[in-house]
Amino acid sequence: MRPYRTALVAGAALAACLAASGCTTPCQELGDRICNCLPVGSSRNTCQTDVKNRVNTAHPTSDENSYCSALLNTCPDPGTNWDPSSPPPACALLQTCQGMINCGLAYPAVTGLVLPATTTSCTFVTSPLPDGGP
Repeated sequence: MRPYRTALVAGAALAACLAASGCTTPCQELGDRICNCLPVGSSRNTCQTDVKNRVNTAHPTSDENSYCSALLNTCPDPGTNWDPSSPPPACALLQTCQGMINCGLAYPAVTGLVLPATTTSCTFVTSPLPDGGP
């Protein structure tokens, strides 16, 4: 009877976690972090829904989730509540090539075998997941 009870408790905990939408993958968290640079409202909601749908469709592998986890260390979190007249510095960073690289939106432009210490040009990512996901 004990294994059944443990499974039931674990299942209830997972259901509660999913219902609270607190369970996200690193790739969804990264996408949401980028969406948080949009003002609160329909644009941000549409962005977050698109991220969620793409992640659910793509089913990122553990390697892809590890890549997203690494990007979470370099892509600053702008927070969710800010005044549209003064976006957080993290959002201004996304307007730079280095900021886009830090958040996985671009790759450094390769000008040879050695990349410069500071990247001034980049190549935009059209789809970081091999199967066309986010």
